[in-house]
Amino acid sequence: MTAPISPLTAGYALDSTWHAERRRLQSLTGLYDPASVSICERLGLRPGWRCADVGAGTGSLAQELAARVAPGGSVLAVDVDTRFLEPLAVSGLEVLSADITTQPLPQGAFDLVHARLLLEHLPSRDDVLSDLTRALRPGGWLLIEDFDWATAGLVDPPSPTYTRVADACRAFLSSHGYDPSYGRRLPRALRGAGLLDVGVHAESRQVWADVLHGIPQWGLLVDQLAPGLTAAGLVDETQLDEFRRLLHDGRTACFAPLMVSCWGRRGDIRDTARGAKA
Repeated sequence: MTAPISPLTAGYALDSTWHAERRRLQSLTGLYDPASVSICERLGLRPGWRCADVGAGTGSLAQELAARVAPGGSVLAVDVDTRFLEPLAVSGLEVLSADITTQPLPQGAFDLVHARLLLEHLPSRDDVLSDLTRALRPGGWLLIEDFDWATAGLVDPPSPTYTRVADACRAFLSSHGYDPSYGRRLPRALRGAGLLDVGVHAESRQVWADVLHGIPQWGLLVDQLAPGLTAAGLVDETQLDEFRRLLHDGRTACFAPLMVSCWGRRGDIRDTARGAKA
């Protein structure tokens, strides 16, 4: 019988000091950075813009943004743990160590604010979303990207082990305040925050089990969570070993959680004028 997960375990489940955390984050940035950059460019990203990347992780996206807003623009890369970011600090790319739940960004300061795979982890996500909205200049864009686990259990060929471990990860993360369905609610959340021109793009990436490299997005997550998963009775070591072998079998294909990218614009004087005419 699976042991119940105590609500006292609530809190961020992922350890930023874990020995392979950089590799885990890089496995995600390699998969998702190109689409994030493309959306930012569609929103008008250009030289001179002032941007913030919140929960910047390894800083790969912040670097991409900084290259596109130069000359004259800048990017503020924000994270609680900035050890991967600090070596990247140069003119045009500033690093800030801050807990966004208690240290909001300055109001009205940015043309673009971006956060990916961040709000889904924060129990105070609604308050943080409001703070990020207030950080926009009039006319500025907010881009939030979070998972929806609706597709996370899709695998071919079918595998009870895959399903068991994927469900265990979802349950364990949820016990720590994670919202595995937050992605689907993003459009409504951005509209509720008062943003205009809200748009959305959702995509589930299919990844293959590589004989040598496995599926690092899953493998590294499970390796980090393994002690908590077994302690909670969600899986046992035999099931974890079977799952790891599956990721290297060269034939399994799975779908990643649905990445929901949602953007909205803060109103400006032109919107006020249109409203007055209407």
